[in-house]
This record gives sequence, structure tokens and C-alpha cells, in this order.
Amino acid sequence: MPRPALLPALAALTVMSLGLAACSGDKPSAAPTTPSPSTTTTTTTAAPTPAGPQPLVGGPVLAVKIDNTPAAHPRIGLDVADVVYVEPVEGGLTRLLAIFSRTQPPEVGPVRSGRESDVDLVANYGKVALAFSGSSSYTKRILDRGKQVNLSFDQNGRGYHRDHSRPAPYNVIGNPKELLARAGGSVKPADIGFRYGPAADGGKAGTSVAARWPSSRVTLTWNAKRKQYLVTTDGRPDVSPSGRQYGAGTVVVQYVATHKSGNRDVNGQPTPVVDVVGSGKTVVLRDGKQWTGRWSRKGVTAPTSFTVGAQPLTFNPKGPVWVLLVAPGQGVTVR
Repeated sequence: MPRPALLPALAALTVMSLGLAACSGDKPSAAPTTPSPSTTTTTTTAAPTPAGPQPLVGGPVLAVKIDNTPAAHPRIGLDVADVVYVEPVEGGLTRLLAIFSRTQPPEVGPVRSGRESDVDLVANYGKVALAFSGSSSYTKRILDRGKQVNLSFDQNGRGYHRDHSRPAPYNVIGNPKELLARAGGSVKPADIGFRYGPAADGGKAGTSVAARWPSSRVTLTWNAKRKQYLVTTDGRPDVSPSGRQYGAGTVVVQYVATHKSGNRDVNGQPTPVVDVVGSGKTVVLRDGKQWTGRWSRKGVTAPTSFTVGAQPLTFNPKGPVWVLLVAPGQGVTVR
């Protein structure tokens, strides 16, 4: 295989008073409304069929912050994401960071505010585009120091529009084609360390994983007919606007240390920051099986490896990789 640009897949890629509390650090948006985008999905690069563990080849990367509270349903575009990170935010809630490279959907959202963790999460992809709506002044300073191309809705409305059938602030919708153009095209993914191909040897039954944060629950359950782990959020099937439940080809539980940011929301709650550089335990689920191993990342621009012994833990080339970023000792049940 010629030396291609390498693509990520899931890891610490090595995602109503409680909802408002998590977003209370966001700035209000006054950006103009833009026309609704086309309904045609853009596919940039077909997935390879590797003979052994391989990175995926993708097009320019768009990373998008997406809300993960009930008011944001239905979310848009997650079915064609390459990687979806579920990261903790204020108030015990979670938010999604979705990575699009092989395929860009016509729309994505609802787009919400950026967080300090996003800088390290996207750093090993390269100088890629990051779309978000709002950030506290503290967080903005952190984001401005990152290597990514920031596409803030508050600073420029190009590539966004408001869907007035949804309540604000859960109605900012992004147009990936326009956002990538605004970013100057972004770049193709560097090697983030994910490897796709035939499953590792061994493994045992792994048909479901349930992760619990203080105010958020995400469950993924194996569906043999779909050959995916179907997503349920806060006890509710997570479906697209067409009514099809979102699924993952691979689920990664990545145990990461978490520390408190200097940022506080309006209720005085600190922002949690995940430490995705270092090493720790991981559980990888695919094809109805699970493997327990280790993840390792030497620096912010370094790949994240997932291994069991000396063997790489490979991901399913089909379907998104969902990475659950959880603290050691957090409530996670894998069956």
C-alpha cells in the first residue's frame, strides 16, 4: 500500500437544568443565519480492505463538538463519523467530539461549545478543522494555542445556520463542505495510531458496554443483524432524524486520568480535562467480543496505540469507532 495519509478511528484518539449547567460557560451567539445545506452526502475516500492491521485513508478532517443532552436529539451526521469521542464536561454531563474524514455528511450537529480537552484530542490528527459554537474566555485562550484551525460560530457564521424547529442553543447546525472551505481545506489525518483489520486473537463475549457519569449514561449493545453496537443515551435509543438508531463498529473504553481546569461555569463548577497522553487500561469491543489491554500515547502529536500483550488491538473497518473517555474507577459495565 503506497504511503497514504493515516486516519483515526476511536481512542483518546491515541463526543433541562443539567444541560444548561454544562453549557453555561458558552458565549451567546449572534452569528447570522446561512442557507440550509444540500442533502447530498459527500464521500471523500472509500475504506480500504486491508490484508492486515492498517490505518484508514481519509480526506480532510473536520472535528465537530456536538451536544449530548436530551434537548439535542435527534443528533445529525453521527452515522458517517469515523470516530466519536464521549468526553466529560461540567455538571457530570458529557459532550461528543465527532471526527469526519472518509465521508462528510451534508449537515452535522447540534454544534456546541469547545472544551480544553479538544486541543489534545485532535492534536495527533494534524492541523485539522475544529467546529464549535461558543467557549468561555478561559477556554478560548487554550483553544487559540492549539494547532487546529478553529471554526467558531460566534466569530464567523460561515458554514452554520440555525434550525428554528429546535430550541436554542441546541439549534446550531454545521455544513461540513462550507466549514472545510472556510478552513482552507483542512488536512488529511496523520497517523493517530488506530489500526483496522481482522480481530485480534482470543477475546471473550462482549455484547454490551454501559458507561455512567454523574449526569449522563451511554450504552452500546451488540446487534448481530446490523453488525454494530447500537447507541442508547440516557436510557433513550439514539436515532438519526430519519429514525435509524446510531451504531458503532467498534467501542473503545479508554480509562484516562482527569484533572480540573481553571475554567468554571456560571455555577462555579470546574471543567474536567481528560489526560489523553500517557498510558492506561482499555477495553475494546467489536464483532460481539471484547479484549482487555493497554493504551499508550507518548505526546500530544504522537499516535495512540492499543495493545493486548504484544498484539495490536484492531478496530472494525466498517462503522464508526466510539471512544468512551472514562476515569479509573468510574462506573462501567462490560458484558
